[in-house]
Amino acid sequence: RVMHITQLNRECLLHLFSFLDKKSRKRLAETCHQLLEVFQDPLLWPLLNFHSPMELRKDNFLLGSALRSLSICWHSSRVQVCNIEDWMKSTFQKAICSTHENIVKEFLVQVCN
Repeated sequence: RVMHITQLNRECLLHLFSFLDKKSRKRLAETCHQLLEVFQDPLLWPLLNFHSPMELRKDNFLLGSALRSLSICWHSSRVQVCNIEDWMKSTFQKAICSTHENIVKEFLVQVCN
């Protein structure tokens, strides 16, 4: 007899989801309503790690009271311009920094609320 994943109890499903990265969790949650409910459980999201500005905009995580650790860190030649003194930046570099700064600020406002 074959068992379907949705026959597992909620605790087992939460445990299985905990081994997946954000993207994989989202994909699995899109397969059925029961798995979406597990995906939306705040207990599943105590740690959030973001490695690109685009991840902050995606609906691939849940902010909740279980959040204990938040990491926003990415490295690329485009982002590194933010380490340059403002007076040395070109208009293009200033625009990049401004965009990233606004994305992070908006996200942090959501976290604080």
